[in-house]
Amino acid sequence: MARVTVMGAGDMGTALVTPLAHNGHEVRLWGTERDSAIIEALRAGNPHPRLGIPVPAGVQTFKSEEKAVAFQDAEVVIVAITSDSVRAVLNWLGHDLGHPDLIVTVAKGFDGGPDGHDVQLLPATIIEFKTAPVVAVGGPSKANEVARGTPTAVVFGSLDAKALSFARMVFASPVYRIEPSADITGLEVAAAMKNAYAIALGIADGLEERTGLPHHNLRAALFPRAIAEMGALARTFGGRAETVFGLAGTGDLQVTVTSGRNRLLGERIGYGDSPDDAVGALAAGGTTVEGYRAADFGYRFYRQAVEVGSLAGASLPLLDALWQILYRDAKPAATLWRAV
Repeated sequence: MARVTVMGAGDMGTALVTPLAHNGHEVRLWGTERDSAIIEALRAGNPHPRLGIPVPAGVQTFKSEEKAVAFQDAEVVIVAITSDSVRAVLNWLGHDLGHPDLIVTVAKGFDGGPDGHDVQLLPATIIEFKTAPVVAVGGPSKANEVARGTPTAVVFGSLDAKALSFARMVFASPVYRIEPSADITGLEVAAAMKNAYAIALGIADGLEERTGLPHHNLRAALFPRAIAEMGALARTFGGRAETVFGLAGTGDLQVTVTSGRNRLLGERIGYGDSPDDAVGALAAGGTTVEGYRAADFGYRFYRQAVEVGSLAGASLPLLDALWQILYRDAKPAATLWRAV
């Protein structure tokens, strides 16, 4: 049995206590300031406000200010907060984070580095604060299904084989299957960028709703283009394209465009909302859309790679089109079609 602290009481952080509790670990769920209402609800025995189910018996819950107790002697820490909060929260936790043997991240996105101007993957940010080995999680994993124990297959990635083995021992259950990978870079690129590309496919859904005409052909044409471009980005970051072609990329993008939050942003834009209005409306309802920032980070990295000759110019037309739509108010239908 391990002492496990989950950092973040959002959907995925809370969902993961299900396999952890099933495996008999001592599980602590710590909420950031954004999670205060969630922690209060769970402490009262009520269901998680969005997942609709309570946490398993025996799971301890902690508010933001109770950080010292929540992380005390934790052997495993799970980073389950939004990507744009990772650096700030780790910095705020400071010494209270303790000295875990393993850090597992289910956060999906990029970080701007210490000065805010770089483009780096989240494991690189985490190791700035702690020297424990990092294992990244990717693949098709909807939080509500993980929380209810619905069969889920994911990928765990790390360069540290011993840490990867330990993580599988902690998490794996009869309904939470883990595929190990040494390609943590390719895994993280896929985890971040599938959110961005899901926006593009969601735009096709919005166009269908707005016009009343099916756009299945456009949507189907965008999917393989998205996978190919994620593979190119993974290679440029130093990962393997084949990682993207499996659960980490194809599988994760499939589930995200079926029912994910990032698809909803694209759908609003395709229907006629401006990107700013669409992001604002979702945020007002408590929905975090990480693909919006991931598209910008991915595009910046792409342009940097072109400048140094790592990628050819115009080699990622869909990412270029998506960035123009999100950040330059380009017309969605015509801009996406030119990228196919």
